[in-house]
Amino acid sequence: MKLSQLKVFLWQCTKLNFFFLLLFSVGLLFSEQVFLLHAYFYGGTLIEFKKDLYLILGLYKVLWIFFNLIPYWVVRSMEKAT
Repeated sequence: MKLSQLKVFLWQCTKLNFFFLLLFSVGLLFSEQVFLLHAYFYGGTLIEFKKDLYLILGLYKVLWIFFNLIPYWVVRSMEKAT
């Protein structure tokens, strides 16, 4: 795989995962409705549910940065250097 192909692939992954990150962030705004929808499966309270959603969002964000954004920046800088 050429460096330019890898750059395009990583850029597409970065955009897609950023969209999911935004979608999940909007979902936090409606956490009460989401809790009511999933209350049968979730055994905790609404406050615990919000904490868990925030934790998952933070973890997803860190993974997005390390596995999408940083590799894209590295490949982009490597391509500019050659």
